[in-house]
Amino acid sequence: MSSYEPTQPLRRQEQPQGQPQDAPGAESEYPPEPPTVGRPVFNPRPEPQDEPPARAFGDPGYQPPQPGMAQPGMAQPGMAQPGLGQPPYDEPPADQPPYDQPGYGQPGYGQPGYGQPGYQPPASGRPRRRRRRRVRRTTMALFTLIVLVILLLIGDRVANAIAENEMASQFTSNGFPVKPSVDITGFPFLTQLAGRDFKKVLISASNIPAGPVTITSLNATLNGMHITGGFSGAKIDQLNATAFISFSALGNALGTSTGITITPDGTDKLKITAGIGGIISDTEEAQVKQTGPQQISVQLLNSGGALGSILSGLSPFTFNLPAGVPASLRITGFTLNDTGLTLKAAATNAVFSK
Repeated sequence: MSSYEPTQPLRRQEQPQGQPQDAPGAESEYPPEPPTVGRPVFNPRPEPQDEPPARAFGDPGYQPPQPGMAQPGMAQPGMAQPGLGQPPYDEPPADQPPYDQPGYGQPGYGQPGYGQPGYQPPASGRPRRRRRRRVRRTTMALFTLIVLVILLLIGDRVANAIAENEMASQFTSNGFPVKPSVDITGFPFLTQLAGRDFKKVLISASNIPAGPVTITSLNATLNGMHITGGFSGAKIDQLNATAFISFSALGNALGTSTGITITPDGTDKLKITAGIGGIISDTEEAQVKQTGPQQISVQLLNSGGALGSILSGLSPFTFNLPAGVPASLRITGFTLNDTGLTLKAAATNAVFSK
């Protein structure tokens, strides 16, 4: 839609002399003006007086137009424009936001204001920074806690290994023939060490000398071990031990392990089969019995055979539990199986000391 922008003032042409300007019937070069009822009166721009000539861009003395100043060719308020009766061109329609208002084009422009339905306060950057700092601090605290837990676990295991080695050395110092393997169970260990009370301790050893025989393996469980005397002694609430002696170890104790076969014969007897030079072969029996709280004896039963006459001159042998075990430890029973002799022993309130 175009608008009328007069650039030069309208001037009335001079009438010929002798003819009145408003004479009846005289033709005028201007059309009759419409009635002004209900329409704004068109006031042409008055002719400027002593107006200096306009200077173009680049001319000496040129000054850029200032906001609000009337410029040549600019429509002035009140001038007739096409579409009379409509809002002026510089006023936006009611359904459009005022583009020249402060804040146009900014986030949240045109949204409900404070106190209006649906109003939401603008998001600020500070809470987000605080939230990031809080998350960062939480992450650092969690990382520090994890590192401390790992260090405590490592320290607990290292202290456990050191204590197990020291305890094994103490058993050897108390007279045990070999250095056993010690396993202190329970977690955490440091709290048990601080209280000098260990809930459960496992002890194992192998090839333990015990008189004429060698105990093949020994396993013991110590429940409720209380350290006394500056770690030089201990009191055990309950001690249970199992010792195993193989038939080959018993044959070595008999002194005739070569060419001899030992098998169980009932619950307390052994069947010994041997041959001499591949010509003489015989089978004899041996009695196994407990002869003391910590002692086992093996005695040959002479049946009058050739093998019995050869071994009849040998004395029965006995063996005890290894040295260094508590004096209160007692053999509670033994069994014979296909591989050897198994002993069971137990003690209550047992004491370890030098």
